[in-house]
Amino acid sequence: MCEQEVSNNNNNNNNEITEKTKEEKEKDEIEYMEYLKYRKEIIDSHCHIHEDIEHFQESCNLPFKKILLMGTTVKDWDRVNQLADIINDDNKIIRCFGIHPWFVYNYLPPTELIGKIKEEVDNNNNNNNNNNNNNNNNNNNSNNNNNGNNIIEIDETWKIKMKELLIKYPNSMVGEIGIDKVTRVKLNGLNKNDQDSQMKVFKDQIEMANEMGRLVSLHCVQLQGKLLTFFQSLGIDQFPPSIALHTFGGKPATVDQFCKMGSGKGDRFYFGLSFINLTSSKVDKLIQAIPDDRLLLESDQSTPTRAEHSLFKLIQKVSSSKNWTIQKTIEQTTLNTLNFLSKQIKK
Repeated sequence: MCEQEVSNNNNNNNNEITEKTKEEKEKDEIEYMEYLKYRKEIIDSHCHIHEDIEHFQESCNLPFKKILLMGTTVKDWDRVNQLADIINDDNKIIRCFGIHPWFVYNYLPPTELIGKIKEEVDNNNNNNNNNNNNNNNNNNNSNNNNNGNNIIEIDETWKIKMKELLIKYPNSMVGEIGIDKVTRVKLNGLNKNDQDSQMKVFKDQIEMANEMGRLVSLHCVQLQGKLLTFFQSLGIDQFPPSIALHTFGGKPATVDQFCKMGSGKGDRFYFGLSFINLTSSKVDKLIQAIPDDRLLLESDQSTPTRAEHSLFKLIQKVSSSKNWTIQKTIEQTTLNTLNFLSKQIKK
């Protein structure tokens, strides 16, 4: 190929790219108009917008049919209730209370830290972990042990408060809970993934959800196999009524494994997707693998200012992957979430 042919070919490609970009923009505009028409039917099945207390008014103004607020620590549960009380609509707001795996160490610290003075731990953190930039930077949401003598110890009082809140709010859920292979406990020079503590607190919360007939929103990062084995080992009588696998990060084949779990357990799993899933090159295959009636939409945002944008982009991707219209995606996922919510057992 001569130099001129290469140049002509590049010009043709540039024209195609420009034309495609224009078409994509037009398509976006059409789909956004369709989104605006049906957005009041959307259910955001997993978010943390209550964390942004400076934008509570924007949270109140979100047009969605329902919003599920996910609490992650004892302190965070107070924010969930604060926003829910302001909105004051139990049909729209579902309060969710859970201990997130990122913050388990505040309630069940690694064995080697128990009995140490908290001030020493803080000093160690300041000296050794100033460059800590992992997901535990959300520690401002955590609820550190607050015993008066600053001694690090096991704190199981969360169980009492969580049960009280679940009783007080009959339509509340258990979440966000789970297990995470990536997160690290960075205290007193430690840099470890404490899966034993995570698993213990996770099991306690699953037992509470089962005991009280509550739905679960479940976080799992790089431990899908372990999660699958855990649920396979439970009897159906030990299962929560239904479980939403939040921002599901497993392989398409794993979806099938969850759905085909025996004794009717597979029927209890739903699969949430969020903007985080859109970063994967395999997201189309994952969306296609999820049964049409088990797919849930999540903004997973910690501020209302990004919730609509995240959900619109997710709805576009689901529509494309499933070959649905924007309307169909919203209507189907709303029906799915309502079916999920209907499985809660009031005790």
